[in-house]
Amino acid sequence: MTAPSPKIDLHMHTTLSDGRLTPEELVGLLDRQGVDIAAVTDHDSTQGLDAAMAAAEGFPRLRLVAGIEISADHPTDERSDVHVLGYFLDYHNDAFQQRLAGFRDERLYRGERMVERLLEQGYAVEWERVLEIAGDAGVGRPHIAQALVERGHIATVKDAFNGLLNDEGTAFVDRPHISIAESVELIASVGGVAVLAHPLYVPGYEALIPQLAGFGIVGFEVHYGDFKPDQRRDLERLAERYGMLPTGGSDYHAMGHEGEHLPGTVGPPAEVFAELEKRAEAVRAHG
Repeated sequence: MTAPSPKIDLHMHTTLSDGRLTPEELVGLLDRQGVDIAAVTDHDSTQGLDAAMAAAEGFPRLRLVAGIEISADHPTDERSDVHVLGYFLDYHNDAFQQRLAGFRDERLYRGERMVERLLEQGYAVEWERVLEIAGDAGVGRPHIAQALVERGHIATVKDAFNGLLNDEGTAFVDRPHISIAESVELIASVGGVAVLAHPLYVPGYEALIPQLAGFGIVGFEVHYGDFKPDQRRDLERLAERYGMLPTGGSDYHAMGHEGEHLPGTVGPPAEVFAELEKRAEAVRAHG
């Protein structure tokens, strides 16, 4: 009898960025979902990884991969960004952590400016409440959106990204700047490999994909929760054409909205994960 294919999910968030489950809660959910291999990929932070790794020790079946999601500059669209996922990180590296702490400090400044812009437009929210919602995480736009929901300005968190907090929104404030190449170098500096997150959300992705290898990126998300089957097929053909690994995951945040993809419901095949790990081993071998 052929063994069942492992459940793999390489894109998830916790309360240490903009998810709603603690690292321990997420690991418990991964076990209940029967996930075999998972990556925690909080935004600009690895602060939840120690707790997640410790919790995973209680579930021998589960293999947890140290990951991150870094927001980088779009190479041609200054109003947009590109999200770069990193995997197999030696994340305790001091220089790496200092760089991430700088990103989070800049996010804090950015968040406060966005709250000020909202107030100017008649959307009063309290900065102190945004900090409470964010908790131990670096402040992100979803935290501000939740404060808007609580004050009754909008009905759902998603509504905040339709004219207010989205990249073209009236309250948007630009994020800290790092190029795609710099983000890849940062990930490689701690033995990791880089992958482009949700390419269909990147303006002009068709033109960007042929450039990815030149930046040092080894793959992009094909098996992604919100992508339709025909979109995944098209992306898989692009991955094959340009020698990219077709990775993916649920991008789970535990928001609880209708249609949210649970961990393990989407992800790459085992052979893609094996090749991703092989590429990381090559990065570490070459120092």
